[in-house]
Amino acid sequence: MSHASSFFYCFYFMLSTCAYITFGTLVCAKLINYRHRAEVLSWLPVAEKLPILMFLANFQHVFVFLSTSVLLSSSICTYYSLREDIISHPNWYLLDRHDDCGHSVSDRIIGGDDATLGQYPWIARLGYSYEVDSDSSLVFHECGGTIITERYVLTAAHCGPKIMEMPLVEVRLGEYNVRTDPDCVDGVCAPPIQDIKVEEVICHGGYNKRSYHNDICLLRLAHPIHFDDFVSPVCLPVHHIFQPAMYGGKMMEVAGWGIADIFLRKGSDILQTLRVPTYPYEQCVEKYRGRATITRKQLCAGGVIGKDSCGGDSGGPLMGAFSLNSPPRYFIVGVVSYGPQVCANSDSPGVYTKVSEYMMWILDNIRQ
Repeated sequence: MSHASSFFYCFYFMLSTCAYITFGTLVCAKLINYRHRAEVLSWLPVAEKLPILMFLANFQHVFVFLSTSVLLSSSICTYYSLREDIISHPNWYLLDRHDDCGHSVSDRIIGGDDATLGQYPWIARLGYSYEVDSDSSLVFHECGGTIITERYVLTAAHCGPKIMEMPLVEVRLGEYNVRTDPDCVDGVCAPPIQDIKVEEVICHGGYNKRSYHNDICLLRLAHPIHFDDFVSPVCLPVHHIFQPAMYGGKMMEVAGWGIADIFLRKGSDILQTLRVPTYPYEQCVEKYRGRATITRKQLCAGGVIGKDSCGGDSGGPLMGAFSLNSPPRYFIVGVVSYGPQVCANSDSPGVYTKVSEYMMWILDNIRQ
């Protein structure tokens, strides 16, 4: 029996709790003397998602035959499943690389270490224009951002459309060492950086400059990004796993060119990376009691002496590597929003906009 016919035969007879199409591994109903293990794309019933089945049929190694296996429980199915509200959104198809994202080739960073070349290929630097005189201007890179599609970069609302009266004009991609282009390490060289003009700045309408609530913004680029091993998108938190309970105590990562030394107050030439602990919502609220109101659309991370995100990496990503029954891929969980006035204060973690709470807003505001 051919792979294509077996594929449809298998899905046609799926009747268990996990009889859906999704990321990860699941097992079909028993067919003759075999069970089938399948790699799939969503958790919607087969009858409701036939176009995805046709799309999946083009994939190689979609499933393998197994003589014995274990059906997944209902709770595990839900835990690893894609959110139904997201995959039913009319713009879901625009996240066309949602299954091919977060792959790592190997100034708000304090106590960080040098990242490796290509470690975070989705990191972006935002360029702002400073008018020297009527005939000339300079571009300064201040905030950070994250590639989410070939036309969109995600950042913080306080980073756009301008800072200190300097308009946001471009996004730099593929940066590693700010003093070299192209970047080379041990004989391996990345392609030259990509500077792309910003076509449109779309910040959340509910952004509050005083409270930093809804501190999130989309940048639409003037033309598509050229993806390669050193420039590619991060994964978005589109699964049920990205819920409040998963954040407390989990180690995440931040990266940027911000303040590498709190005492010298200077940035780093080379991209820095740092692992930081996250806090449960209640503990985050307590940390900022009397100083700021923390909502459930925000999360806290960091607050370790000498190690925190501080200064030049506003708008950059808080991210983590998750397996989801596949090789680990990086997902963005937060956008750097604000932190204590004294950086790397153990009593005051940084505050991040929780991206999973804004997935519908993102989908509402992207276009072809």
